Amino acid sequence: MKVGLSAGAMYEQDQYIQGSFKVVANAALGNPYAEEKDIIAKDWGEVLSDNPITQIRDADYSRESYDRATENGSEAWKSAVRDLNSSDILLSNQLADAVGLRDEMDAVVEGTVGPAPEAQPGGEG
Repeated sequence: MKVGLSAGAMYEQDQYIQGSFKVVANAALGNPYAEEKDIIAKDWGEVLSDNPITQIRDADYSRESYDRATENGSEAWKSAVRDLNSSDILLSNQLADAVGLRDEMDAVVEGTVGPAPEAQPGGEG
């Protein structure tokens, strides 16, 4: 009976140690955004195969991927401009609101970067 408990305890300790080493290996080589529980659940081959070399080697270098990335970057910049325009932290926005020029400023921003996208159902917005 005691041998069975010891074997079980050793197995649990081994799993804990392996999980800790997987997390360390992933921190050094892998995805910095991966959650610890997901890393622990992977086998060693999966942990070691996600590294900067394989990420570059296996990246999608297609024209479609480039076009998607370009569009996403463009939309991110447009969103940043819209966010700045609506920020109460900027003195220029506070002044525009105080003198009643908010609609004019919004029109300039919309004319420059286009209208804000419609809110998606069920999403934040």
